[in-house]
Amino acid sequence: MKIIVEHVPLEENEVVLRCPELDDEMLRVLSLLRSGMQKLLAWDENRETVLLAISEVIYCETVEEKTFVYAREGMFQTALSLAELEDYWGDLGLFRAGKSSVVNLQEIRKLKNCGAGRIEARLSTGERLIISRHYAPMLREKLGM
Repeated sequence: MKIIVEHVPLEENEVVLRCPELDDEMLRVLSLLRSGMQKLLAWDENRETVLLAISEVIYCETVEEKTFVYAREGMFQTALSLAELEDYWGDLGLFRAGKSSVVNLQEIRKLKNCGAGRIEARLSTGERLIISRHYAPMLREKLGM
C-alpha cells in the first residue's frame, strides 16, 4: 500500500482511499479510521457525561461489576464491559491485561518479567499494572518480543 500525506489548507482533515476493489486491507484501514473517530461515553463522579478519545485512556478496570476508565484527566465510569472496550478499540491499542483490566498499549513505558509467566507494565503515569500469565504471550506477540 502506498501512503501519501499532503499538507494543504483545508477547513477540515480529509482522507481519500483509492483502490481497485474494497479488499481486506482496505476494509481494515476503514475500520481503523472509523473506530478512531468514535468517542468513549463515560461519566465522572458528579454523573456528568464525558466523551473520551481512546488515545486519552490509560487503562480500564472492572470492580464489583462496574467498569472504570483511568485517563490523564481523572477517573470515569462507563457502561461498557471490558470485552466491549477491547472489541471496539482493540485495533487502536486497547489490550486485555487480565480478567479485570484492559490497558492502552500506547501508555506502556516499561515491561518487567515477574515470574510465573506474568509481566509488570509500568505506565506513563508511573502506575504499575500486572499482565496475567494468560495474556502475557499475546502481549509479547503484539509487541514483537
